Amino acid sequence: MKRFWTRFFYSFPIQLLLLHFRKYQVLLIFWAILFSTINGGFAKLYGGDALYLAPEYMGKVNFYSTTVMGVATAIFTMSWNITTFILHSGRFKFLATTSQPFSRYCLNNSIIPAAFLLMLLWRGWQYQRWQELNSVPQILLLAEGFICGYLAILFVSFFYFFNADKNIGKRLMRKFGNPRNFLRTILIPNQEHDENAIPVLNYFASPWRVRRARNVGHYNKHYLDNIFRQHHFAAMITIGLALVFLVIMAYLMDYPAFRIPAGASVLIFFAFLIGVAGAYAYLLESWAIPVLIGIIISLNWMVKNQWLDNRNKAYGLNYNNKKERPAYSVPHLQEFFTAARAEADRKHTLQILENWKKQFPAGSKPPLIVLNTSGGGAVPPRGR
Repeated sequence: MKRFWTRFFYSFPIQLLLLHFRKYQVLLIFWAILFSTINGGFAKLYGGDALYLAPEYMGKVNFYSTTVMGVATAIFTMSWNITTFILHSGRFKFLATTSQPFSRYCLNNSIIPAAFLLMLLWRGWQYQRWQELNSVPQILLLAEGFICGYLAILFVSFFYFFNADKNIGKRLMRKFGNPRNFLRTILIPNQEHDENAIPVLNYFASPWRVRRARNVGHYNKHYLDNIFRQHHFAAMITIGLALVFLVIMAYLMDYPAFRIPAGASVLIFFAFLIGVAGAYAYLLESWAIPVLIGIIISLNWMVKNQWLDNRNKAYGLNYNNKKERPAYSVPHLQEFFTAARAEADRKHTLQILENWKKQFPAGSKPPLIVLNTSGGGAVPPRGR
């Protein structure tokens, strides 16, 4: 029994899950927001859960709307996998000895994404069944659309990385030539221990097969790092493509077909933010937090000294000449809003209403139109 729990604890999925909570916890904030939203916690008063559980595309909740939602969810999941692969793969050197390092990583890194996927499908069933009052066939059709969109993105992503793996292998063969040169380069005895490495005993080679993690202590560390760098470059290309996709979608917003559901837009935006946060942490490494603190302090100083002005401005007014600005104070406002000015404004408004009333027959009441919109608010007047 002790051996079983030891192998379970030092399995690749469990060690990855623990590593996410130990390093770069900021990336988990996106998952926390999504889990809370679909469970009616975050943005409940604004109908945040409906954005994901009943996505609208071109004014309808149907197979196509959930397909778009599935595509967006898969894009966010792949962005999470790519970013964490760049940040954490160096701690698991045995991945470089596998045939498809990124695919193996995604499979073993699927605890959080799989939990979110199952939660989303379950909450979607509840919402569609008891809130939207849809029939079981209709709900299954919506779920089918979501799964089809999700699997389509996974297929395209893994096809891209499968070709990237083959290209990396070809480049290594051209670089080292015959097998003897290859072995002389990668096998170096008595190599120093990697302090950042995390021990792993086994991993999922496929959803139905568990393999023992290979010992890479006799491998050249620089050779393994070179393999990871080439995979990192292939992964960064996909993040760049996601940015290009966002820009294209922004330019095509005028066309109804490109107005994707709001929940899908949030997921794609989160995918981009995860990529940016990961690239920032990867490039600066241990300097990431000090540099971030320095940026916040610098921005605060610039706003305080009015180098940056974050206040709302009226269009057409000149805010550069500060000496000619009218005084913004209570005494100045009291001088401007006099009783005579208020009375004149009241009479002018009554005249507008009287002119409007003349358009209707005498003795009849004009129609009353009430616009009820969400947002904003009104403060009730105090009694005099």
